[in-house]
Amino acid sequence: MLLFLLLALFFPSRSWAVQVHGPPEGLYAHILGHLIFIASLVFILYKTRAQCRTGQKCWFYLRLSLFLFLFWNIDTLIVHFLEMEIPPEHLVISSDVFKHRLLGPLTWRKYLYYIGRFDHLFCVPAMWFMLQSLISFYKETQFNKHSTRP
Repeated sequence: MLLFLLLALFFPSRSWAVQVHGPPEGLYAHILGHLIFIASLVFILYKTRAQCRTGQKCWFYLRLSLFLFLFWNIDTLIVHFLEMEIPPEHLVISSDVFKHRLLGPLTWRKYLYYIGRFDHLFCVPAMWFMLQSLISFYKETQFNKHSTRP
């Protein structure tokens, strides 16, 4: 059985990790995923509000990461809705990411869409603070494990 799993891992015949759905179902499922992610972030932020008052860095980093992921999700949802309103001929999407263009006339929606596409300014720091939180949790666990021995 282990050999079969290793062969499947290193010599896959098909990869079903990404399943593309035709419009509009794919977009609905994608937006639903963002909404569920937002709901889970709000729930975790609500449940961890007391731990942040303890002054521990690990909880501060975790909550900061969750807030940044929340802002990222809201930003991404806004961009998805704006992208549906922009005519397809106004978005020039090429295989080279540096040749993408947003054609005029530029409106406030197009400006908002353009600024919203910088969602990595929320997502990357959110991942970094999540990593810092995990490192802090690990260090705190190691400290508590060694300090409780007689």
